[in-house]
Amino acid sequence: MEFRQSSKLSEVCYEIRGPVIEQADALEAAGHSVLRLNTGNPALFGFEAPEEILQDMIRMLPQAHGYTDSRGILSARRAVAQRYQERGLEVGVDDVFLGNGVSELVSMAVQALVEDGDEVLIPAPDFPLWTAVTTLAGGKAVHYLCDEQSDWYP
Repeated sequence: MEFRQSSKLSEVCYEIRGPVIEQADALEAAGHSVLRLNTGNPALFGFEAPEEILQDMIRMLPQAHGYTDSRGILSARRAVAQRYQERGLEVGVDDVFLGNGVSELVSMAVQALVEDGDEVLIPAPDFPLWTAVTTLAGGKAVHYLCDEQSDWYP
């Protein structure tokens, strides 16, 4: 069985996969050391979960049946809201939505906010996901340069 790719993907480019990975593989094959910051997996860079969290996960696993609230676990949402409240921001638990990572949340936010033909300002250099999800949502990515000489301000 063959699947046809949606035409919505014809203009979508997500550079942190594909050509960048191929170049990284070629550099490693030539003996160079490559730091792969595109993977989004902090464990690969030595950022392991604290033992306390691992033990809590093991302890709670027998009770982990089904899905959690689609906005995220209430205790985690409370902790996020509290953190921002401590910084003087009026953020309530119902204002906090957690996801499976930034890529998922950026994609959901852009899909919810961008109409066909909308122009979205994106700083350059940028994280390629922003351009990709804007294009996929029917928007037009408009990049503006952030200058290193100006401390990355436009």
